[in-house]
Amino acid sequence: MHCWLNTSLMCLLLLTGCKPDPDDTTVLRVLMEPDGRGAWREVFAEFARKNPNIRVAMVEGPAATDTREDMYINSLLAGSGDYDLVYADVIWVPKFAAAGWLEDLSDRWPQAEWNDFVPATIEGGTYKDRIYRVPTQLNGGMLYYRKDLLDQIGAPPPRTFAELEQLCKQLQVPAERSGFVWQGKQYEGLTCTFLEILGGFGGFWINGDNGEVGLDRPEAERALAYLCRSVGTFSPIGVTAFAEEESRLLFMTGGAVFLRNWPYVFNLLNDKTLSRVGEIGIVPMPAEEGRAPVSTFGGAGFCIVKSSPHKEAAWKLIDFISSPFAISFLHERAGLQPPRKSFYAQTNDSGQKALYEVLQFTTPRPALPQYAQASEILQRHVSAALTGRLKPAEALRQAAAETRMLLK
Repeated sequence: MHCWLNTSLMCLLLLTGCKPDPDDTTVLRVLMEPDGRGAWREVFAEFARKNPNIRVAMVEGPAATDTREDMYINSLLAGSGDYDLVYADVIWVPKFAAAGWLEDLSDRWPQAEWNDFVPATIEGGTYKDRIYRVPTQLNGGMLYYRKDLLDQIGAPPPRTFAELEQLCKQLQVPAERSGFVWQGKQYEGLTCTFLEILGGFGGFWINGDNGEVGLDRPEAERALAYLCRSVGTFSPIGVTAFAEEESRLLFMTGGAVFLRNWPYVFNLLNDKTLSRVGEIGIVPMPAEEGRAPVSTFGGAGFCIVKSSPHKEAAWKLIDFISSPFAISFLHERAGLQPPRKSFYAQTNDSGQKALYEVLQFTTPRPALPQYAQASEILQRHVSAALTGRLKPAEALRQAAAETRMLLK
């Protein structure tokens, strides 16, 4: 029986073009997002060429972040040893670190090396003052705009919510071009969008230091009322079903004047084989007059599973992925915005410098082990208000009460 299984395995490996690993080869296992352009496979292959005794076995998971999170949690809870590394979304770190699943990486590099990363990218991988994740990208929400359309009327890009609304109403064309598109579907993208609007009105969701909840304050009600008012007026009625790609595609085909999205869209919009719009620009998300803009920090990075028997090999991989070669390659091939300050100091690309300036406003989401549950509460009630099932004030009152109960 065992001989049959071994023979079958050998045949499968040969058919797929793989060879069995020699006894002295360390295999690092990690679950990743879909690798549509093959960028990660090439990076891992280059790492293996430089480190012949280490191979990366990448499992391409589903596109949905929360589904991959569940897959990791199920494996780590079972103690199965399926993975040596976690390719972690920023919001996973507090939960995974609190559960004792992640290796503390704080002392793996000297402080000077950590200091080369944009501060928000390190803060997003920190829990209780210890670093558990090395970022692979600088990611934050920003406002894309049709520069060609604004130039036609001699208008600068909007700085305030009032200016955004006014320009949308001035430039939108019924049944042809909407004003402002964003992520209004009930999922994590809605949390990210709402937090930027909320912060721009001077409000806050949860204070990660003391657990204070700010959802039933006047600033939060003004923020949600603004988003609700946009639906069907200066945002399309269908925006409540939009995720990143739905909103991006509408904007790229000329169906909107303004778009809230992430940096990955920048390269796609500048690829004229894909985009049908004229010149575009980027600015921070708007805010109330006199207030600073807010950008929700996002993105992924690598953690080492605490129970992995291959921690040193895993760190070698992380160190390689953080090298100038790898971050530049992933930027060019996969659109990942580099997390290192030195990249922006050395580049002559004006578009990259503009992106870096916009991303100075990134703010991490609260570092809570209960983050997923808190976000689900927020999404559910904000969505209820956006679709007219609850008034903004009532939606926020309920969300605040449920959140306080959760945090207790």
